[in-house]
Amino acid sequence: MTDQSLKLASEFPPADYAAWRKLAEAALNGAPFDKKLVTHLRDGFDIQPIYTADDLDGDTAQIHDGLVATSKQLPAGDDAAATGWDIRQLHAHPDLKAVNTAILEDLENGVTSVLLRLDHAARFGNGPDGDDAGLGGVMIYNLDDLNSALEGVYTNLAPIALDGGAAAIPLAAVLTARIARDDSSKDAAPAFNLDPIGTLAREGYCPTNIEDALEQAASFAQNISATFPHATAINVNSTGWYNAGATDSMELAIALATGLAYFRALVKGGMDGARAAASITFTTAIGSDFFAGIAKLRALRLMWRRILQASDVKDGAVSISAMSAEQIITKVDPWVNMLRTTVTSFAAGLGGADSVVCLPYDHAIGLPDSFSRRIARNTQLILQEESNVHRVIDPAGGSWFIENLTRDLALNAWQKFQDIEGNGGIVSAVENGSLAREIADLWQKRESRLATRREPLTGVSEFPNIDEAAVTCEQPDIAALRAAAASRPGSADDKIGHDFADLVKAAKNGASIAQLFTALYGGATPTRITPLPRHRLSEAFEGNRRRASAHKQETGTAPQIFLCNIGRVAEHTARASFSRNFFGAGGIEAISNNGFANAHDAATAFGDSGAKVAIICGSDTQYAEHAAEMAKALKAAGASRIYLAGHPGDNRAAFEAAGIDDFIFMGSDVIATTTTTLDHLGVK
Repeated sequence: MTDQSLKLASEFPPADYAAWRKLAEAALNGAPFDKKLVTHLRDGFDIQPIYTADDLDGDTAQIHDGLVATSKQLPAGDDAAATGWDIRQLHAHPDLKAVNTAILEDLENGVTSVLLRLDHAARFGNGPDGDDAGLGGVMIYNLDDLNSALEGVYTNLAPIALDGGAAAIPLAAVLTARIARDDSSKDAAPAFNLDPIGTLAREGYCPTNIEDALEQAASFAQNISATFPHATAINVNSTGWYNAGATDSMELAIALATGLAYFRALVKGGMDGARAAASITFTTAIGSDFFAGIAKLRALRLMWRRILQASDVKDGAVSISAMSAEQIITKVDPWVNMLRTTVTSFAAGLGGADSVVCLPYDHAIGLPDSFSRRIARNTQLILQEESNVHRVIDPAGGSWFIENLTRDLALNAWQKFQDIEGNGGIVSAVENGSLAREIADLWQKRESRLATRREPLTGVSEFPNIDEAAVTCEQPDIAALRAAAASRPGSADDKIGHDFADLVKAAKNGASIAQLFTALYGGATPTRITPLPRHRLSEAFEGNRRRASAHKQETGTAPQIFLCNIGRVAEHTARASFSRNFFGAGGIEAISNNGFANAHDAATAFGDSGAKVAIICGSDTQYAEHAAEMAKALKAAGASRIYLAGHPGDNRAAFEAAGIDDFIFMGSDVIATTTTTLDHLGVK
């Protein structure tokens, strides 16, 4: 071993950007540099193909120092090993016994905290007798139910995070009663996750006006801070905005504006700045853009630290939970979701998340099973225990690209944040719908990119497998679960005070979440708006895949298109493969062959296939010579609709006159074309 440093590049002359740019442009052979090598982000700024230290203008050290100062995950001292992020698993099974089994299984195999999501009934303050009972979450309606769900769970060892919707405070009272039973208030670190602004945006409902809700949040945070030294009361959950179509910088801006509204409310309610800041956490969505996910978390820390410093809070530490974006999870070819969530978890770890929720690969299909939950938790365990990602302080620091991306994302988000503040703040923007409309426009533009495959989806719009076996999920007996929940005894005590201590006492005595909800909000006028939509990138494609699959189940045959391949295999393979994938994205099966030398043979094969729709595939030279006669022969053989693979150019009129109905090429709208084809084939 030697102490001497090796200068591996010493024998090579130094290179600069100008020299590299000259060689790169030469390699492009006249193609535009910006078009081929520069990536244009939805956020409005560009990613260059190469970065140097000059791109940061000395900002690198400031960014790194700011991240170390604001990360709770990083211990003091640059030489200390990081402790690792919290591996959090989402649980939303309606059956209390089933969810308890799943929770214990997860905790025994590497999960370190649990995220409990209430069903639709409880989160709106209702009981088990409504049509929404058992949908979307766990059927927890009182303390006994929570005890059943958490039987065998030590709340001082395994933190419990809550997703209670509009019933966040009543649910918090129930969990507080459970923790008091365990006598673990001093050690427990629950995340109560009260988020009235985010809940109004996501679910379209707040049980009172937002001003009163913010006052209640301040009182609630004070109670939690006094009761639990390690708990957090408020959570800025911006995932709903991202899943509705917001860009990364837009989500960050909304998160900052929401966090600032909560911070101001807590300080106004009597908390000092440091305690108020410590009471607020963030939950953000991580999409499938790996580097953007890293930069998003780093940018959030930097900007929130800036806000706290401007508020005279010296300790800018903030706890961030990162969650795989529901937007990226697909129903078709769900196995690819394992790769997508690996990317999100890896990005979250590198970005410095304090806790990470890796969604199971079958999340969009239904309730996860033991296998999908195991894959989700093991994804994070491998990143920590085998890859040792958590043992490096700010591992992305020093990368000129990521530092630059962090800075640009932060600057972009900060400008949007200032716009929100300048127009009345986040509450006004949520209530008047201005943000929702802006995000709807962003989603509409993204839909166009998805439909034309400028933003491809592996297994969905690219390389679809229409013969894949369907992945099925457990279908619990909701009616039986509702009946069982309704039969469980509850409290008849209607005299419940408004203070949080009164709610906890009532919960201990058996009061239901619905009763606590009524005691807290009875007589208040609720706020209702149109909730944010929940989009998934694959949803439009999956609509056509469902149609095609149902047709196959009903008739025994998938919708089909005949590939009229011209000439030798080498001459038509490229466009035939393109066509197979293009129509496969809509669930339409391609009938292939080795190619035809003349129109008569092609028409005969088409007639024998039983297909109604055909697509001509070949080279441009063959199209000029044979496309018209092929189209006429196919029409004569009964083809009711004919496509041609490739851009028609100046030949469009001639091809259309010969009977060709439409053309597919790079940039064509896959959704529109496959929808038209399915309609033409009579697929319901």
